[in-house]
Amino acid sequence: MKFNDSNLQTASECLKVLSHPLRLKILFLIKDSPLNVSSIENLTGSSQSNVSQHLAIMRYNGMVRQEKKGNEVYYSVASDRLKSLLEIIGDLLCERN
Repeated sequence: MKFNDSNLQTASECLKVLSHPLRLKILFLIKDSPLNVSSIENLTGSSQSNVSQHLAIMRYNGMVRQEKKGNEVYYSVASDRLKSLLEIIGDLLCERN
């Protein structure tokens, strides 16, 4: 990847999306298996509208994808590269003693 102002701006915007604790928590929850909004709501303790807002931000930024199954919409991490980044974040930052 070449580093130019445009690429750095894009990277900065993506890191801003990742910097919110609830969005990061949602990404960790859906990293290995898709979940619907109700499940995410229950696991995070956040309201449906709040979860939906954060999912919309991540969807807009290409971090999550959605798949409709019956009446439910399931969300998953959009790329293996983002999954790898989440693994690194978990290893380096979240497991400190």
